[in-house]
Amino acid sequence: MDSMMIHVCLQTEGAPTGEDHEVGERWVCTCGDNFVYREGFNRAGYPSLEWWPAPAIPQPRKAARRGLLFGPRKG
Repeated sequence: MDSMMIHVCLQTEGAPTGEDHEVGERWVCTCGDNFVYREGFNRAGYPSLEWWPAPAIPQPRKAARRGLLFGPRKG
């Protein structure tokens, strides 16, 4: 997704609106795209607080999967 384009999900129902969000607050769209409310530069080059695309937060894997790949620990 190009960061210079407005994402369609920000214009749908359930999308965060208004300016009363904390910097660093995250929002995940129903389609799976992640956004973070932070300061950035808009198309005109001025700093602004907006929702910007962000990578998903990695989730730690469960320990049970490690046993399937490497086997139980010994010793």
